[in-house]
Amino acid sequence: MVLVVIVLVAAASSSAVRNFWAKTKVYLGGTKYMLVSKDLPKKFSGSNFFRGWNISPAQQRKGKRTIRVVFIRHGQSVWNSVFNAFGLAWPVRSLKALFGEWYLFFTNPLDSYIIDSPLSAKGRTEGEDLGSFVRTAHGKITLDTTKSVIVCSNLRRAMATAMLGLQPRLAKTRERIIIDSTLQEGSRNIDAQSFSTAPGKIAATPVLDLDTALQLHSTFDPSFNAGNKSSTSNVYLRMDDFVRHVFSADGLSPAAGGGLSNDALEEIIVVGHSGWFRNFFKRFLPPSSQHVSKTKKMKNCAAVVFNLAHDVSSGEVTIDESSLEVLYRGF
Repeated sequence: MVLVVIVLVAAASSSAVRNFWAKTKVYLGGTKYMLVSKDLPKKFSGSNFFRGWNISPAQQRKGKRTIRVVFIRHGQSVWNSVFNAFGLAWPVRSLKALFGEWYLFFTNPLDSYIIDSPLSAKGRTEGEDLGSFVRTAHGKITLDTTKSVIVCSNLRRAMATAMLGLQPRLAKTRERIIIDSTLQEGSRNIDAQSFSTAPGKIAATPVLDLDTALQLHSTFDPSFNAGNKSSTSNVYLRMDDFVRHVFSADGLSPAAGGGLSNDALEEIIVVGHSGWFRNFFKRFLPPSSQHVSKTKKMKNCAAVVFNLAHDVSSGEVTIDESSLEVLYRGF
């Protein structure tokens, strides 16, 4: 009996050491990224005129294509609750996160309060409240999977928000949510590092009550996950890839599948991040636009809709400012 206890203790200790070093490597990688990355340039220096996309003959004949886009910001994350939300309860939240993170150092290398920060308790409630809105938002967010698709970033807080906020649609359609790594937040901070680093895969990291590869793959489709962002990339380069996914023949297609191609896509529901969204608006709205979306971040779990247009002949991608409308919460 004593020998069994010794073996179990030794095994547990060995596992704890492995977990500790695995998590340490992740922290070191995230720290290096913070030091060398220029993920959020002070000024956009690229172009909104795109060439070389695989445009279908049908779209070439049309000359101009418009996609209805719904942006949904994720709910409050644990990182947000510790570093961005102060008040009387802040010391308690901070200590809980600190001790929780220390515990996870030894127990799970694929879970963290800080890295790929998950939703806080408040964030979950915000996601559920969004779900209540979606349930009654008749026609504002389509349920038709033959012409629309849901995509989210490869960060857990966006994945969880998609599950909670779009649950009324998901319960009816049984579709999988597309993980698109081009939506990964524009930030050097370690909370914007993803555990799902392998292209085309999802790490077995907890997202709400899902924590196994099988459970995660039953809810999410990682075919557009290229892995964690690299230090040589930046948020604007990822936007280039995202708009290509929107309009290119080899890009996104309606959730219903069945041979439906990108040509059938009319609406995209995007669950992502406030910094990424704000810079998207700054980039693709007209330079003369004074819209609030250029300067203010969307509120937690806010939903905003607009038309994104692609001029096939010139290659230009633009947001029609007159179509930009707040559906829920706003800026």
